[in-house]
Order: sequence, then C-alpha cells, then structure tokens
Amino acid sequence: MKRTSWIAAISSVVLLAMSAQQGSAVEPGGFSNRSFRGSYALGIIGTVASVGPVAGTGVLTSDGNGNLDGSETISYGFGPCVLTLTGTYSVNPDGTGTGSVTVLSATGGPLCTSGNGSTVTFSLVLSGKGIADKIKLSETSTGFAILAEGDRQ
Repeated sequence: MKRTSWIAAISSVVLLAMSAQQGSAVEPGGFSNRSFRGSYALGIIGTVASVGPVAGTGVLTSDGNGNLDGSETISYGFGPCVLTLTGTYSVNPDGTGTGSVTVLSATGGPLCTSGNGSTVTFSLVLSGKGIADKIKLSETSTGFAILAEGDRQ
C-alpha cells in the first residue's frame, strides 16, 4: 500500500511539473515586438487576383524591435521570382499584429520585376513561449489572398 501511495505521489509531482512547463504560451505581460526575433523559414501559398495561384519559400529575419528583412522565391506559374524585402511590424500583447514589407528587388521576368518598390501589408499571429517558435502571416493588401507559415530556424 505504501508503494502505491509513493508512486501516486511521484506521478502527481511529475504531472504538476509538466503542466507548469506547458503553462502560458506568452511572455510575462503578453507578447511584444521582442517576441518576434530571429530567422524564420517560411512556406507561402495563395492567390494573386490578377495572376492566379502562387507558392514559394523564404526566410524572414526580425530584430525584435519592429524591423524585418527577408528573401523569398515565389512561383506564379511563369517561373520563379526572387524577392528581397524590408519592412516593419508591431506585435500586440495577445500575439496578433500587423506589418508591411517593401520589395527592394525582384528578379525573374517582367511579371516579377513589376513588383520592384511595391509595398504589401499583412496581419500576423505568433505562438510559443518567450521568443516565438512559429509565425503565421496573412497578406492584407487588396488583390492578394496569401498565407505564409514560418518556423524559427
């Protein structure tokens, strides 16, 4: 009987420790710009109203102070477009936020290069503790229905 009580007590301690580790998914006081910092590998999929389906991959690097840079390779079905981006973002305490990026350079043909200098807006949501380990971005610019999901590298 004592052995059963001892095992039950140990099991309870282990369960309490595990639930404390899983606890809240946010920093004390909530998320902030500092929660989104480092490099994130992106998978991108969606539709551009004037072109059709798009898909691609990229890397987005944020500094934790509201600034980001990135590169993407996207296919519009006409061959790949290679984009270099820079922008800003703002994160709310609940992990949601907004941002915008400007295309610094776009190579890969006339459709791609027509994007040089364009700015797009997005909404975002972070998940994870401390520094976000995942990010989801949804483009909010007119004519675009694009979702990107990223994992911290």
